[in-house]
Amino acid sequence: MTGKRVLTLLAMLLTASSMAGADTVMTFTPDPADLSGLDHYSVYMWGIDVPLAPGELIDAAELRFNNIRNWDDNSNDLHVHQLDWTALGVTEEYDNQAGGDYFATVHPGEHTHLVTYHDLPSVVQDLTYTFTGDDLAVLNGYLADGRIGVGLDPDCHFFNDGIAFTVSVVPEPASLALLAIGGLVMLKR
Repeated sequence: MTGKRVLTLLAMLLTASSMAGADTVMTFTPDPADLSGLDHYSVYMWGIDVPLAPGELIDAAELRFNNIRNWDDNSNDLHVHQLDWTALGVTEEYDNQAGGDYFATVHPGEHTHLVTYHDLPSVVQDLTYTFTGDDLAVLNGYLADGRIGVGLDPDCHFFNDGIAFTVSVVPEPASLALLAIGGLVMLKR
């Protein structure tokens, strides 16, 4: 193989490797975007279809609440969970709970608790929950059927200007290793 052909092949391999390692970012929003203001008397299950190609994994995720605020200054909580069993889209159920976590009491063991925001103020703020490594492992396991869910149990009415779930998708490490091996075989030829 001539030096020019080797350099061309190496450049193609590096380009393919960098493209394969590049993150694809996807953002999902529920309908309605504010989940009806996260009403105190309801519990929300949001099923999300995440279109992953074979060999792709989520390597980062965050759940963002834009301009969220408590309707009054009382002590109120917002419970947030990952779900593996919810239907696509938004399901709102009446729970009439004055307090407590619906998912922990009604669906014990059928969810993964992410965070409970305690005593949210009536002052507008943005909240972002960034998934930990353990959260991501569970999330990728839940994605075996291409769907994940977010469960929200507000113990008060939390006005907000929209909720967004953002994920970063990359090829799994084994796919990158195969790409590198294939490139080395091509270089050898």
